Amino acid sequence: MKIEKILFVCLVLVLVPLNIAFAHKVIIFAWVEDGMIYSQSSFGSKRKAKNCAIKVENEKGFIIHKGLTDQEGNHSFKIPKNIDSDLVLTLVAGTGHQAQWKISIDEIVAKSSDKDIPTIMGKKENLEKSPSILKILTGIAMIFILAMAAKFFKKGKTLK
Repeated sequence: MKIEKILFVCLVLVLVPLNIAFAHKVIIFAWVEDGMIYSQSSFGSKRKAKNCAIKVENEKGFIIHKGLTDQEGNHSFKIPKNIDSDLVLTLVAGTGHQAQWKISIDEIVAKSSDKDIPTIMGKKENLEKSPSILKILTGIAMIFILAMAAKFFKKGKTLK
């Protein structure tokens, strides 16, 4: 009986962080256009990530740029000279809310065309879609497991 309780607690402790990760999604989306890097940030699909810190690093971990998002969750900056590696944009939107977007060196040095923009915006729209059925079912399963755990432990206390 004691080992069952320990295994059950371990299972709950492993699954709870997964549920928390699905519940607090923050998104950063970035693209290169005309010598500038533009980014849009949001929580899920509708709430904009306002006044959140953005840090840009190269592959060696050196900070290239720092800034804040505006009231619409947008941030842009001129591409610094002498960039020789991929860049990683990190959005820090409060405790536990962080997202990254990697821009390859090929994208930075390439000339963009008008047909690239619809492709990029399609990627952004896919990121902003509602949670998948799997995520919804995982959340429901977690609620069910926690309810069963509460019932199990309550039942165990009344027997002793």
